[in-house]
Amino acid sequence: MDPRPLRNPISINATALSSTGGAVYMTGSTFISARYRRDNHPPTPIHQHRADIESKAKYNVDATSKVYFVLLTDCVSWTTGLWASEAFDWYMLQPSDNITWTDCFGDQKCARLNLPLDHASPEGPKTQIALQMKPATNTTDYKGTIIVSPGSGGSGTDFIQTTGDMIASVLGPNFDILAFDRRGTGATTPLALCFDSDSQLAVWNLRDVTSLNVSDGSIPFARARENVVGERCLGALGGNGKEDLNGTAEEWGLGRFMDTASVATDVLRIVEKLGQEKLQFAGFSFSSVLGQYFAAMYPDKVGRLMVDGVYDATNYRATLWNSNLDSTDAVIASFYSFCHQGGPSSCPLYESTVDQIKARVDHIIHDLTPFSVPFASQGPAVVTTAILENLLLTSIYTPVSLFPMLADVLVAVENNNQTVLGQFVDNFVSYKCNCNDPSPWLRQTQDSQAIDCSDGDPVLDTPAEYETYLEKLSRKSAVAAPFWGRTRLQCAEWKIRAKSRYTGPFSGNTSFPILFVSAAFDPVTPLDNAQAVQKRYPGSGLLVQNSYGHTASSAPSNCTALALRAYFAHGVLPKAGTEAGVTFRYSFGGKYRLVGSAAANVST
Repeated sequence: MDPRPLRNPISINATALSSTGGAVYMTGSTFISARYRRDNHPPTPIHQHRADIESKAKYNVDATSKVYFVLLTDCVSWTTGLWASEAFDWYMLQPSDNITWTDCFGDQKCARLNLPLDHASPEGPKTQIALQMKPATNTTDYKGTIIVSPGSGGSGTDFIQTTGDMIASVLGPNFDILAFDRRGTGATTPLALCFDSDSQLAVWNLRDVTSLNVSDGSIPFARARENVVGERCLGALGGNGKEDLNGTAEEWGLGRFMDTASVATDVLRIVEKLGQEKLQFAGFSFSSVLGQYFAAMYPDKVGRLMVDGVYDATNYRATLWNSNLDSTDAVIASFYSFCHQGGPSSCPLYESTVDQIKARVDHIIHDLTPFSVPFASQGPAVVTTAILENLLLTSIYTPVSLFPMLADVLVAVENNNQTVLGQFVDNFVSYKCNCNDPSPWLRQTQDSQAIDCSDGDPVLDTPAEYETYLEKLSRKSAVAAPFWGRTRLQCAEWKIRAKSRYTGPFSGNTSFPILFVSAAFDPVTPLDNAQAVQKRYPGSGLLVQNSYGHTASSAPSNCTALALRAYFAHGVLPKAGTEAGVTFRYSFGGKYRLVGSAAANVST
């Protein structure tokens, strides 16, 4: 569950939906990029967040809307078939030491910027950072560039391509909206690739364990698998131990320079190349960590800095990943409550009490599985308890759109509805073999480990110590911990350390106050993280949105949208104690139902 884990993508074809607006692409964390293409890869466990339930989410709203509506979370984005990135050749753009824009993707601009691999050795090898921008449409009152960064450090270029218009509608037409691909990812080169091909990685992921349990041998098996990845990445990304100024980035070792401190300096250099004195930044989910790094390292360069879905960087850098699940079970519980509020005409799981709905769901997940789906178009499959729990954890990222689908799948298991289950299996469980790799910028990279583990303190857990860690995590959420706990385990087997890891405090006075934003009930970046971080930055603001889901952007709110516009355009922070309402009600109505489900045509 990202800010990452929930690297579990769910991609549903437009023909499988009763709504208009194209296909829904959902990823779980921190950890799979929106570039993850369902026809090339098998489902991956929620823990592998980056790629990470990395990715971006957006909702189909009118471009003039001021509603802060599922803009930038890590779980859902809309597309219409093949990614436009497949048709645009990023490598045809000549990298430059300055930003040289080229028209791309209609009204947007693209560029590749040379920056030092090691900022302490500017004469050494370079990384080529991919940039994509939606230009301001109101240039008479131009206010500069806002750099936006999606969750889990995923592809900023895909993010701006699919959500640029919407972001501009919220933040204002006076700004250029710019995003970039972090080191090792997307169209930035070189890439963090530890497997020979995406097909090889896909087959490797097919044999993974999806859930950890102290009693079934899954932990040592998972750790052995992480050791395989660690060794492969050491060979591919660790370098040769030399730093010849005439050497290549591969010889220096890309993995030694993917840390967030290096990326924060990349951001500063981009700002300087744009000719701006200070940074204007909007970061979501895992990118709240990038925002904290920048504020700590370059406090006098903060012009505007907003982060939504805050993960405390002190917990992150300690490689603990144990402050994330404080509200997870509350968001899971909201599924039962909203179902009850919706009533029998809206929620197909309705019972006379909330407790009865929960009992019904528990029965489906635990007692009716494993469940056979023999004739799905992508091939037969068996739906297990872990698969349904993973779907539940995916859905809590964006309840407004994913709770209805979750209900459809659960009722389909209960009623043996093979039509609905076939769609679910095709998009979430089955694997379609494709031996042809996509374009390089669409490859699935191993960036999550390279970033998380090189940023964090070394993990030296013995098997017994790790079991204790997992047991403590399970006290916060018994459902989420078996998936979420994988992040710390993967770092226990990571072999590469960042050359210049930031170890200073995450606190201080910034040249302009930071705005922290949080949903009241966030499943993986809970409100208490935002509150703790805000206290360390005097004068900063905190806006709490009364909603459930990952980041405030996972639910529509006029109030939040207006607060963001006021902050970026006029430098006005919300008053202390401000709580933003939402402009909708959680419903199980028929807009995002699976074809063939009992409630597919219910309207609200």
